[in-house]
Amino acid sequence: MSSADQTLYEAMCSDDQRRVEWATHQLTHRVKAVIRRHVLDNSGSEEDAADLIQETVLAVWAQLRSGQYQPRAEATLDAYLYGVMRNKWLKVLKSRSRVGMISRLDDLTEEPTAEDEPERLTQLQQAFSQLGETCRELLQLFYWDDLSFDEIAHRVNASAKAAKVRKYRCMLHLGALLRGEKQDGNE
Repeated sequence: MSSADQTLYEAMCSDDQRRVEWATHQLTHRVKAVIRRHVLDNSGSEEDAADLIQETVLAVWAQLRSGQYQPRAEATLDAYLYGVMRNKWLKVLKSRSRVGMISRLDDLTEEPTAEDEPERLTQLQQAFSQLGETCRELLQLFYWDDLSFDEIAHRVNASAKAAKVRKYRCMLHLGALLRGEKQDGNE
């Protein structure tokens, strides 16, 4: 750990409010450009970048204060910050894709009304039950259990890429079932 990282670490863990504010400002300044560039290059907006900067600095501060993160000689604080930021951004993107999936399912049926909600849920449950066991398992692991493709791959004895392709195909099949179309090749 460099002396600058050590100084920041000590200031973040300090009980002196001024030192903590100084360290937080320094940390924010360090990550601002990197996070902004990463978010804008990966389907995000300026607002997303500003939110992610605050979330990353807050998370790192909390981890430093709690002792969850212990500095090591071979690791830089910047690398740790980048890892935290990257993981947080991936969660945002995954959440958005889940919201997108739900809106795509909504698009497959007629405009819903409050009275239609139970019927739509029943249709979704029926279509889901018509999927093969593999599809039901993949969709449940991804959308309900919130597992990554690496975790899903481990559970279904496949590669992460294969799990992603299978999940995509299962979603296409579920959509076809919701539209009343018959499809061959259900997994």
